[in-house]
Amino acid sequence: MKLPRQLAAFVASLLFAPAAFSGEAAPACLIRHARIFEGKGDALADGLSVLVVGNKIARVAAEPFDVPAGAIVIDAAGRTLTPGFVDVHVHASAWVPGAQLRISSPWQIGVYMARSLEETLQRGFTTVRDAGGADGSMTDLIDRGIVNGPRLFPSGPALSQTSGHGDGRLAYATHPYFSRTGEALAGKGLSWLVDGPDEVLRATRENLKNGATQIKILAGGGVLSQFDPLFTVQFTPEEIRAAVAAAADWGTYVMAHAYNVKSVRRLLDNGVKQIMHGHLLDEDTVKLAAEKGAVIEFELVWVWEEEEYGKTKGLSEASMAKVLEVKRGMNNLTGYIRKYHVLTGFGTDLVGNQHYENKEFTLRAAHFTPAEILRQATSEGYAVINMCGPLNKYGKFGVIEEGALADLLLINGDPLKNISILETPDTALALIMKDGKIYKNTIGTAK
Repeated sequence: MKLPRQLAAFVASLLFAPAAFSGEAAPACLIRHARIFEGKGDALADGLSVLVVGNKIARVAAEPFDVPAGAIVIDAAGRTLTPGFVDVHVHASAWVPGAQLRISSPWQIGVYMARSLEETLQRGFTTVRDAGGADGSMTDLIDRGIVNGPRLFPSGPALSQTSGHGDGRLAYATHPYFSRTGEALAGKGLSWLVDGPDEVLRATRENLKNGATQIKILAGGGVLSQFDPLFTVQFTPEEIRAAVAAAADWGTYVMAHAYNVKSVRRLLDNGVKQIMHGHLLDEDTVKLAAEKGAVIEFELVWVWEEEEYGKTKGLSEASMAKVLEVKRGMNNLTGYIRKYHVLTGFGTDLVGNQHYENKEFTLRAAHFTPAEILRQATSEGYAVINMCGPLNKYGKFGVIEEGALADLLLINGDPLKNISILETPDTALALIMKDGKIYKNTIGTAK
């Protein structure tokens, strides 16, 4: 008998509760002598100190100012202070490659998720959006401090049509018919097979009931899936509108996996606010997205990772060919995003080999300035996620300003001069603070 994913996640959290880097809170914390990137600009600010009280930034100003008794003091000694990073496209359950995930029990998947999230926080990501897999049960464990992970905005299982990107059955396998058992990825909590507006509506509402803060649909061909070429268009307009309407009733949005022009235009025409991937889009479609105020969230590191390690992980020749096809479209897409000022955020989408998450910073340097990349990974990430409206129960993050959540990183060096230092977070990050709690500190403190 398979355990519910909520129970599996709870068991995993117990295994990881004694982690060495559990958060330490203080009545207040003063960070001084830092050079500050506040999340929105192009330069570092000198001469300011940051006071954290509780889980929020209470003051950003030149000293002297009143500091609560008992506050700890951190001397940044000229290091760079930035907001915590935001990854808007993770799969916390995919700590191992997909082939391993398919044969894993719910108990094991819960362990993978806890380990993945704890390691993600140690790479400087204090907020993540799970784009298929995690539900509200893992969010609850993080919020209660049982799992030491980033703030988590879950989507629940992604919605896929039969024969779509989330149809993970073996060839000619029996259809599970909207069940979370059987051979499909539904059994791992990654995707549900839904056909017709009624099933889409039911699945959307079920995910929202289980704590999803946004809905993910799979609306075009995929790279890792075996039976849907990249050119395929998935979900009818009526099915898309059913998901959009049900999400809107909760004040949130639908994000959609899609690469090709026809898929994305159908999505934009039917109310989808966020496109995930989009590597094969033409200029007119990116311009249309900009006119509609839509997000195009792209990633570079998973393409690099699959090209480097796909065969080792058992990726088929057909999927390897898709990887190269997607790679050929990346330069055009990033150029169009810059030209039309499309909101994009910072996503990685790694399935296995998640320790390469920070390589995304280096890969983006071929397309964007360091300041643009830092904005994507901080304030833009907040803007992308905050489209969930009332389902963001936490408040503002991704910036260093009074009243924002105290998610802060101290970086050894200047990422505006060399963004690639962030590729090695073990050496680059001297301090990791999330919600006013310190999860890493190699500097020390003073009263």
